[in-house]
Amino acid sequence: MREIRQVLAACLALMGVSSTTFAVPLNEQPMYGSQAKSPEMKAADEQFIANAAKLGYNRAQASDKSVQLGWQYFFQRHDIATAMKRFNQAWMADPENGDSFHGFAILVMERDKDAAQADGLFQQGIAKPRQSPGIWLDYGRFLLDENKPSAAVPILRKALTFSNMGPDAEALLALALFQSGDVTSACAEREKVLDTAQQPVRDAARQLKCAS
Repeated sequence: MREIRQVLAACLALMGVSSTTFAVPLNEQPMYGSQAKSPEMKAADEQFIANAAKLGYNRAQASDKSVQLGWQYFFQRHDIATAMKRFNQAWMADPENGDSFHGFAILVMERDKDAAQADGLFQQGIAKPRQSPGIWLDYGRFLLDENKPSAAVPILRKALTFSNMGPDAEALLALALFQSGDVTSACAEREKVLDTAQQPVRDAARQLKCAS
């Protein structure tokens, strides 16, 4: 049996399919694993949309509500399985809602540690017609964590165009600029970092070596 499992794992690796993805149910994979749904799943989708309509929600509003639930399950209960189901419902109700891709990306990194898939999901999310500003901040943070500071710079600059963006964006941008080699711009951004930024990024930004 051990030999069979080893052979199966090797075959999955050659096919480019992770053992994690193979084991996770479709409704716990981003966009249902891009697989055909069963009749039962299709019926559940129809019931979801019908129930939302009874509550007075159109598909876009139902999608937004499902995104909110997804974040609640993730942050308040750390229930990744249920959170992924809610983000899938959000995507099903409105595939043009970039916030569902934001959720997919965060959960894929948390559960599967799959940076390549998460990057692709972030890119899809920011390309959609609508999304909340937070996706730009989290994508910039992700790119910094993946040692891609040059790619993070334009994403974080975009994050700072939103008036309600939190104070972490300035600190992260300063770090991205510094790591990209643009020390002058990094030091200018460092001066804008607020005390209310999260301590790790705030302190890292303020510790950048700048000429006096």
